[in-house]
Amino acid sequence: MESKWLAMVLVVLSLGSGLCDGCLEEERFALFQLKPFFEFIDYKFQDLINNIYEKESSSNCCEWERVECNPITRRVTHLFLNYSSNMEIDWYLNASLFLPFEKLQSIFLRGNFITGCVANQGFERLSSKLDKLENLDLSNNHFNNSILASLSELSSLKSLNLAGNVFTRSNPTNGIEMLSKLNNLETLDLSGNRLGNNILSQLDGFASLKSLRLEYCGLEGTLDIQESNNNWMKLKELYLEGNEIESLGSLFHGKEGMKLNKLEVLSLRLNFLNNSVFSSLVELSNLKSLDLFFNKLEGAIYTKESLNLRSLEELELFYSSLPSNIIQVFGPLISLKKLTAYRINGNNTPPMHGVCEFTNLQELGINGCNLKGSLPMCFSNLTSLKMLSLSSNQFSGNISILKSLKLLESLDLSSNQFSGNISALETLTSLQSLDVSNNKFHIPSSLRPLFNLSKLKYLYADNNTIHADDHEC
Repeated sequence: MESKWLAMVLVVLSLGSGLCDGCLEEERFALFQLKPFFEFIDYKFQDLINNIYEKESSSNCCEWERVECNPITRRVTHLFLNYSSNMEIDWYLNASLFLPFEKLQSIFLRGNFITGCVANQGFERLSSKLDKLENLDLSNNHFNNSILASLSELSSLKSLNLAGNVFTRSNPTNGIEMLSKLNNLETLDLSGNRLGNNILSQLDGFASLKSLRLEYCGLEGTLDIQESNNNWMKLKELYLEGNEIESLGSLFHGKEGMKLNKLEVLSLRLNFLNNSVFSSLVELSNLKSLDLFFNKLEGAIYTKESLNLRSLEELELFYSSLPSNIIQVFGPLISLKKLTAYRINGNNTPPMHGVCEFTNLQELGINGCNLKGSLPMCFSNLTSLKMLSLSSNQFSGNISILKSLKLLESLDLSSNQFSGNISALETLTSLQSLDVSNNKFHIPSSLRPLFNLSKLKYLYADNNTIHADDHEC
């Protein structure tokens, strides 16, 4: 009986709130008010990617791909308007058009050629009514510093993406520092804006930040603590990819250094860093992912003390030297799950036996390193591996030691000098992808050693010796 009364109450509430085809009538009307500016708001996103222009078939706007509603109240909560404008010239947005969506939590406006807001109709208009708004993506537009004052009024924001706009170096009165009023902001992306080193000092007041992206921002030379104070205590992710940083200076260590005790992800790829970078990482004890792709690392590493990276799970050292003293420098990487080294240069041979110390590895990639000889016997101990890639080296001998790696899902041994049969692969029943091309294997044309690999989807075995086996007629 109670369930019937509840159903009747819900029906009355639905009728009273103006629901039309499952969508609140005033919000449905507001969506079509947006259509002149976001023409593809009622088109299927995947179809647009494929240059197929197909409108949504449902009259219920809550079922549209670009709209997400609360399943109970049917109020619009998320608008996915990325690349939905058909305008190919700069235009000004009337942010007041979003006011009817009072329960809106996210607005995604990436890639729409927006250059600013209509006078007196900026994002500050949303602050009084849209108190649930937490995520705003304005990336890949043409916004400049003039929009910052407007954005600083959105006190409920937790995530703000301003990547790929035209923000420039500025003084604190009209720069990024204005956004420090956003006391709930946890994620900030400023990538692709030429902000220079002074952006660090402008970000000092952002005490609530957990994730910060400054990729391709024109940072250069040495990043010293004088350019930033100690106010990022909650920061967990820092992305500095694609700059011209030569040294982290005292940014992360020393008496004046920032105590980033919670930092878990640090991306320094595509910079000009040398081996001195490791001295700057000594105190990052909670670091889980370290990316040093394409820097100027070479030779052995010397630090006054070992890195305390016991929590490190991912280490990427592309286009650099995997040092011979890696175990001594990094200490026992008991948590390491992913190690990737690509095109290692210099005279140091990567310590393959040292790699065997990382018994919790799930992904190991050492490619294009000109490594020679047989695989070390200790490889058989890496039983947690799910992905192993040793392509473009000069490894030789058989692969019998791999038969114990029964969790492997992807195995790439291409472009080496491996020889013998492939019978060791019979036990690798979890394999989904296998590449043994460009070797000296003797492979039966029946592929009998692979019969047990029921999950195998991709096989590359060209440029080996294919022969008829005893089981063939």
